[in-house]
Amino acid sequence: MERLLALSDGVVAIALTLLVLQIAVPAVSSLKDPHSASELANALGKGGDAWISYAISFYVVIQFWVLHHQVFRRIARQVEGLVLLNAVFLFAVSVMPFTSDLLGKDGGNPLSVTIFGLNLLLANLAMLEIQEFARRRKLMRAGRYDFVAYRWNSAAGIAVVVLSLALAWIDTTVAQLSWLLFGAVPQIGLVMRRGWSRVSGGPRSAGR
Repeated sequence: MERLLALSDGVVAIALTLLVLQIAVPAVSSLKDPHSASELANALGKGGDAWISYAISFYVVIQFWVLHHQVFRRIARQVEGLVLLNAVFLFAVSVMPFTSDLLGKDGGNPLSVTIFGLNLLLANLAMLEIQEFARRRKLMRAGRYDFVAYRWNSAAGIAVVVLSLALAWIDTTVAQLSWLLFGAVPQIGLVMRRGWSRVSGGPRSAGR
């Protein structure tokens, strides 16, 4: 488990580092007056989209990193299947610098937003399957876990992504801002769970 977590943390750290490399420093040679503060400020302002893409991507990757640690704190041991599922998650994280760069360079294109959204969807599904696999194979540490609550949280994360995919073809800016909802996933999951309980006529089994 220590090696698996070390690899995961390393991939996330590298991905976070690569995200900032998409932001290009203005070439001093392109400025009419290299010592002009206003010209430099204007050149820096042209990279605003890249900074927005970086900030959103950094925020999203950190959210996934926190979720990854929350899930693996509950897992006592690993087997080959778990390693492979974790590799799928790491794949989703490792390609995020590319999809984020695409978003920063052409964030007004709905396809760019859709590609980044699908990247997020893959990461969400991988984390959900990691948790379910660990539960099925009895890899969890001793204790009682509310798997139903975790599934609803996963459903809320997937719902945020699906919402962004739909919004991408209506308003790309709103679609990108919708990813900030990842920070409220537990609250969204709780609302969805309560709403489903009312519709279905009562609470469901905890499914521990």
